[in-house]
Amino acid sequence: MKRILKGSIGVFLLLGFLLLGCDQDKKASSESKAQTYTCPMHPEILQNGPGTCPICKMDLVPLHSTAAHGPADDSLNALVKPTNELVISGIKTVRPEKGSRTAEMSLKGVINYNTNNWKSVSARVSGRIERLYVKYSFEQVRKGQKIMDIYSPDLANAQQELLFLKNNSELILLESAKKKLLFLGFTQSQIDQVLRSGKISPTVSVYSPYSGYVAELALNAAASSGSSAQAGGTRISSSSSAGMNEMNSGGSADVVPTVQSISTGQALQIREGQYVTAGQKLFDLINTEQVWAEFFARPDQLQEFKRGMKVSVRSLDIAEQNSDVQVDLIQPYYREGVNYSLIRANLPNSNRAWKVGQLISVSKQSKADGNWVPRTAVLQLGKKYVVFIRRNSAFVPVYIQVNKLTDEWVDIGNSLGPDQEIAINAWFLVDTESFIKAERL
Repeated sequence: MKRILKGSIGVFLLLGFLLLGCDQDKKASSESKAQTYTCPMHPEILQNGPGTCPICKMDLVPLHSTAAHGPADDSLNALVKPTNELVISGIKTVRPEKGSRTAEMSLKGVINYNTNNWKSVSARVSGRIERLYVKYSFEQVRKGQKIMDIYSPDLANAQQELLFLKNNSELILLESAKKKLLFLGFTQSQIDQVLRSGKISPTVSVYSPYSGYVAELALNAAASSGSSAQAGGTRISSSSSAGMNEMNSGGSADVVPTVQSISTGQALQIREGQYVTAGQKLFDLINTEQVWAEFFARPDQLQEFKRGMKVSVRSLDIAEQNSDVQVDLIQPYYREGVNYSLIRANLPNSNRAWKVGQLISVSKQSKADGNWVPRTAVLQLGKKYVVFIRRNSAFVPVYIQVNKLTDEWVDIGNSLGPDQEIAINAWFLVDTESFIKAERL
């Protein structure tokens, strides 16, 4: 009996020690987990137990182990979650609609010189410039305006011949002498003045046969570094970008024709006292009463433009400045190895409202058949397009093919079935502030 009691006492003592040891281990582990504190502003401050930060005097907070949170999730599942987790379960859905929509194609362009209206003023006789009334480039000249006084022996001899035939009553030859003076640059009023006075004018005034702005095009073309185009030619800038966002513009790349640089306010090369020869060009006259609206189109856009069709030209700076004109030229070749074609339309400009170098937007409207979804339902990621389709209680992103774009609709072709539901606002699933529609500037 005593042996049994002694054995029982030993067993109870052993169990007591084991239980006491387990409790101490749990207590130690729990205390170790709660003993480390740190400062939110200074994480280098660590201490075992609550307290204040010695730097900023803030209360210390427990330091939690990163292992308790698990590894970071860098997959797309963390970005696109079921709608009940993003509080968008009530977002409206739509289905693709087959039918016709009015599509508007908008391309960027520029107002350029109409080189068909450029004129050259040349000396009809040899002589010396006694006085010059036009002295600076881009000075405005009107038809019939006096541009210079010139002394020419040829003109003096022609006047002497005219008076001789008049005095000898050679009427047939007299008419021929008048025509000769007209060809040499005389006006009818100048001929009548010589016949009335009977005197020869040694210095004759020369009047402009055209209206326009004075320019020396040959000198400007030679001064243009790296320019191989002729005067008034159009070329593609090598620094142009071909990556414009098509969802925003609906047009071609951000490439516009360049305009030839013409110096303004500089003195002309001809001077008073200078001798000129018959046929020598004095200067050029640029007329801007008719200008060109020029823009580039990609090969896939050329089928939308035909010669003679109407397009709408609108200024990018002045909203109320616009005009409807006809396409006059579709350039049938590419220049400088760039896969764009030049399209040109003549633009009347009698009131000088359109300025050369002014940026414009050229647009045309046409009806197109397709499988349409709202433009807000399509999200562009680089060169790809995405919509969110409903699958059970969540929205799943899928890639689609875009055939045509309008201001409000997108033709997705056969990318989705007719019964497929998609979110009406794709951006709402990524950024809840993106549904705000900005006005066009």
